[in-house]
Amino acid sequence: MPLETPLLRVSRPVAACQRCRQAKIKCDGKLPACSACERTNRTSECSSTNDQFAKGKERSYVATLESRVERLERKISEARARRKSSIALADSTAARRVSVDANNKPKDPRLARRKELSDIDELVADFGFLAVNATARDFYGFTNGMTYARLIISASSRELLPSGMMKEYPPSHTARSLVLHYLDVVFTMLPLFEEASIWASVDAVYSDNPWKASMSDHWVVRMILAIGSLLQSQQRGDTHYSDAIGHVCAALDVAEQVLHPGSIASIQAMVLLVQYASLDPAHFDNWTLIGAASRMMVDLGMHQDPSKSAMMLRTKLELRRRVYWCVYALDRSASIVENRAFSFSDDASSVAMPFRAKLLSPPASPSIWQQSHEPALALFHLRQLQSEWYTKIFQSGRTPWLDPYQEIWPIYAEMSKWFSGLPPTLPPHSRMFFEREILYSYVHLLSSSPRCPHPSPQAQRLLFEHAVAFAARIHDATKHKEPAITYHDTRRAYHVAHRFVETLDANFEPLLRAAIYPAASLSIFPTSPLNLDAEVDPLAGAGSAQAQIQPPAVPEIYPPETANETPAFRAKAAIDSFIAALSALGARFGHVDGVSWRDQFQTEALSVLVKLDTRLKQEQQLAQGLSPSMGSQGMGPEFDVWNNSGSAGVRPVSSPMGLSPSPHHSSQSVYPSPASTAYSPQFVHNHTHHAPQQQWNDGSDPNLPLPGYYGNSSNDLVVMENTAASMPSWESIGGSTDSTFM
Repeated sequence: MPLETPLLRVSRPVAACQRCRQAKIKCDGKLPACSACERTNRTSECSSTNDQFAKGKERSYVATLESRVERLERKISEARARRKSSIALADSTAARRVSVDANNKPKDPRLARRKELSDIDELVADFGFLAVNATARDFYGFTNGMTYARLIISASSRELLPSGMMKEYPPSHTARSLVLHYLDVVFTMLPLFEEASIWASVDAVYSDNPWKASMSDHWVVRMILAIGSLLQSQQRGDTHYSDAIGHVCAALDVAEQVLHPGSIASIQAMVLLVQYASLDPAHFDNWTLIGAASRMMVDLGMHQDPSKSAMMLRTKLELRRRVYWCVYALDRSASIVENRAFSFSDDASSVAMPFRAKLLSPPASPSIWQQSHEPALALFHLRQLQSEWYTKIFQSGRTPWLDPYQEIWPIYAEMSKWFSGLPPTLPPHSRMFFEREILYSYVHLLSSSPRCPHPSPQAQRLLFEHAVAFAARIHDATKHKEPAITYHDTRRAYHVAHRFVETLDANFEPLLRAAIYPAASLSIFPTSPLNLDAEVDPLAGAGSAQAQIQPPAVPEIYPPETANETPAFRAKAAIDSFIAALSALGARFGHVDGVSWRDQFQTEALSVLVKLDTRLKQEQQLAQGLSPSMGSQGMGPEFDVWNNSGSAGVRPVSSPMGLSPSPHHSSQSVYPSPASTAYSPQFVHNHTHHAPQQQWNDGSDPNLPLPGYYGNSSNDLVVMENTAASMPSWESIGGSTDSTFM
């Protein structure tokens, strides 16, 4: 190119130098002086060095560029001089109008306060818009063939998409039905766009004018069609799944034009790919994509609301807030289920909630769009609460708290308050989603953690009930093919199932023998605390924090139809529900990275299922051999008194594990924590039992203990450990032999 490699000599000069022109001799145009001037020792008079040739008759590109640079430099210098003079004039005018003291501060208190706030806002704004761990902007690639879109797609890909599966656009009515399905299920939770803009993209794509739709329109419509198809898919490889693959392959053809940092539209395009990845984890890694979207957002300073002095259109501000909270919600969800750190912290962000201002003019067709924003706002508040306790418990240190439940119970109460405040007009699928989310949060909060390595007995009891309720709900969601299910629900189901089996295995007897269900509990999401005097320091004052913070009540049994069943039966049913749900989720999303969550959970639950199966058989034997002095459950009179179902003539006896005999007629603690019980964190099960040799009962002699137990009273009832040699097979304890999802 001539401008990149300018010639120092032209073969045919445009005009001769001034001396050659006057002498009317031939000028060869040699630089820096022509040959005629050199021969006569008049090099300094050659017009090339004096730049005296006429305008428009320049003889080289170098001279042209040099002259243009000089003119621009003069203009810049003049502009800077004018700006300095205007600033100095403004400062002098302000100094004349405002009287200041010796410290150069306005004497008027209001002006001084206004100037201080202005200085603070300017300083905070400068720091707030700095990019935190973000390197998306100004990316030029490592080689000529590497672009930002290729880098992100390559880094987030798990399996390669099949080639030759690009799908043509479906008929208009089919596309609109898929878009409506997306709006009902996903958009109500994550309103990434203005709803009217989505329909505008659909109209542009299906317009008769092929040039009306932009690349962004094609990307948005293709990704929404792919997500809508996946929401209808029930198994990987079915027709809806194949349609989704075809749409996303077609969308990736325009990825180079839409996936680039530096604009809000590019972040919206990335978030659509994040939503798709949560439904197709076999091809894309959701964690990598939401991390890239978060960095793109931080690069644009969208994690900070602009200052009030900044003039910004209301529509643009509303869009910024929408995109921020959608990215926030997705980042918190992915980070918690993956047990990883957040992409950006809450302390570094300050963005108000969207949907504060109503539209200036209502849409022309309110029946077509204008979805309710209540589910989205409820989700944003939930993610804020989850982010708070996840940061406090798992991301702020590993030193155990001296009294962890002074921190945990207020968080639990705040979560319960949020759920009780959900609007009653929520769609059914949104309410079921929030029920699973709150139960998952409860289990995550109450499980053992670095801050609370030894959960209290009340926390174990609550975790048991919430995990059983979660198992029933996730099983119902998969059984009824609920559309609002993502791969994150698979991770949540496994996490709750793992924590449930872990807690039940470590506290088998306390959880199954001391089941108390207060009749005052009206919901599985308790909001009123239970008065547990034993948990309070007797020396603490009435107004102290320890006396005020009380653990919540144990919720009522869920599902309600299992209220009359024993805890062992309910625990076995919960494990079966977890296995069935993980099987259905495995069929829907596949085995990501070769991991089968169902197989992994079955391996972890095998030993607990063995003990539960043994206990259920023993309960059945006791029920079949009832004596006149035994209760209806076959567990002795103390079992009836403990469950408040015995007759008035039965003499009260001490309850198992030293608990209060009746939570309804006693002011004593319902869940004390004596140092000698299995509820105590210091208590460790001794696997080497030193019991006298006894003859085991074969069922004919009621005076001998049943197999699997030793001792003569319920207080020293201990389950014997099963060795690996005596452990039955999976099929013998009711496990499924179906290898469809193995």
